[in-house]
Amino acid sequence: MADDRLRPGAAGAAALPAAGAGGREVTAALALKGVTRRFGGLVATDDVSFTVPGGQLLAIVGPNGAGKSTLVQLITGFVRPDAGHIRLGAREITRLAPEAISALGVARSFQTSRIFPGLTVMESVLVGTQVALIGGGRQPPAFGGPKPPAFGVLAEAAAVLFGLPRYAARRRALEARAAATLQLFGDRLWPRRDQPAFSLSYANRRRLEIARALVAEPDLLLLDEPTAGMNPTETGELAELIAQLHAARPALTIVMIEHKLQVVRQLATRVIVMNHGSVLVDATPAAALADPRVVTAYLGRAATSHAHG
Repeated sequence: MADDRLRPGAAGAAALPAAGAGGREVTAALALKGVTRRFGGLVATDDVSFTVPGGQLLAIVGPNGAGKSTLVQLITGFVRPDAGHIRLGAREITRLAPEAISALGVARSFQTSRIFPGLTVMESVLVGTQVALIGGGRQPPAFGGPKPPAFGVLAEAAAVLFGLPRYAARRRALEARAAATLQLFGDRLWPRRDQPAFSLSYANRRRLEIARALVAEPDLLLLDEPTAGMNPTETGELAELIAQLHAARPALTIVMIEHKLQVVRQLATRVIVMNHGSVLVDATPAAALADPRVVTAYLGRAATSHAHG
């Protein structure tokens, strides 16, 4: 019997077009072309190409070992491709360092929880504002006007030591933004803002990671299995938060790796299914998750044959 997570969606759902209405090209927030990465004899991603229009919520799904998390590592510069190109808007980022890519407006969460255990919850979120605080990269639009001069690490130390008003004003603005970001998570994080991060439950550590990414006000948000380890209630809460975030910030592009396909159906406007490092299907959620090739990739040929009689 087929796994209920893969029950077919609306019949006859069409794959998403590669271009906008009338055949005009869609401006891509993110574009990958021929991206390949090998680890010894293992091909983690194999000639992967796709574009993500600005403001889209794309889900990338597939069985374990399909190359999904490697793809996030490649986009964020933690791993470099052996072949191919990655562009963020009009900017080539294929060979940029992770901190340079982050400064261009890219934020991420990790597949496994990564927090600073010795920091408080509030301090942990403030880590995500560091580029905006000391400069050296993109200046979020919340400040308005031209980008101010970078403080730099040594200049920041001097600004703190001598209490420079411009630095102090920017820090207060970022602390207010961090507070507003924590409040998005309601009772899960805000009442715990002064507690050490190590005291949080696993699910709240996952929330803290996402808060740290959100506070940077990114243009591209990469979520690597955001609901991993969460029970159904926690999963539903986080899915609702992501939906609200996407509605409130329509220009924000979200690429989400997710194994819980009910979350994919709820949130995604488009689904890419990967298998053995390659793109297997690129379509609407209903079409992608009903595709026999996807059922086969998840369950195997024998299960698929039994499921379809």
